[in-house]
Amino acid sequence: MTDCDLCGRGIPTVIPVRVNPPLLKFAYPEGVWKGLCETCLDSAQKVHMGNDKNELSCRKGKCALCQEKGRVFAVEIQIPDFSQGVVKKDKTLCSRCLKAVDESYIKYKREEIGGHGHGHEHEHEQSKH
Repeated sequence: MTDCDLCGRGIPTVIPVRVNPPLLKFAYPEGVWKGLCETCLDSAQKVHMGNDKNELSCRKGKCALCQEKGRVFAVEIQIPDFSQGVVKKDKTLCSRCLKAVDESYIKYKREEIGGHGHGHEHEHEQSKH
């Protein structure tokens, strides 16, 4: 079991999103992996697609994934709560993390539709013929 880095929900697997925290850019120049549940990934994807980087919808704050301070966008997440079921709360993400979420979303959906998208199944079928 692992936890979603936005809502904290414990699930068997998370969807990896590569972010670039400014404080770790020298130690990890390629970025670090954060894990999101499908619900948080969908919510962040909707914000990315809906905003089109609209300056009116952003505000100053700190990104929940990379901790960078600057312009951020509010993403509504659903936090599991034993007494109330689900609590909706806003977390803020910067435009770079929203772009990383978009890339992970596209890859995740391709793999989901194409049977994990690795291409090994097709190679094996072609070698039989």
